Amino acid sequence: EQHDAIIDIVFVQSGEGTLVLGGTMAGRRTTGAGETVGTRLDGGERHALGAGDIVHIPAGIPHSFLVPSGKHFTYVLLKIPAS
Repeated sequence: EQHDAIIDIVFVQSGEGTLVLGGTMAGRRTTGAGETVGTRLDGGERHALGAGDIVHIPAGIPHSFLVPSGKHFTYVLLKIPAS
C-alpha cells in the first residue's frame, strides 16, 4: 500500500514479520484519494520486525508487511496527516 498524504507509525505488539519499504508496486490500483494498493512490492528494503519495535513510514513510500507461514504479527497503527 501507499498513502500519499499520510504518515504511518507502527508499534509492534507481538510476533515477528518483515517490513518492505520502497520498491515498485505491481498490480497497482487506486482505492481512494491518495491511497494505492498493489499485489506485491518488487525490490525495496527489508527490515525484520519484532515486539517492541517502532517504525515510521513516511508519506508517499510504498510498504508491505510480510508474515512467515505459521507465525503472527500484531501491531498498533497511528496514521498522521503529512501536512
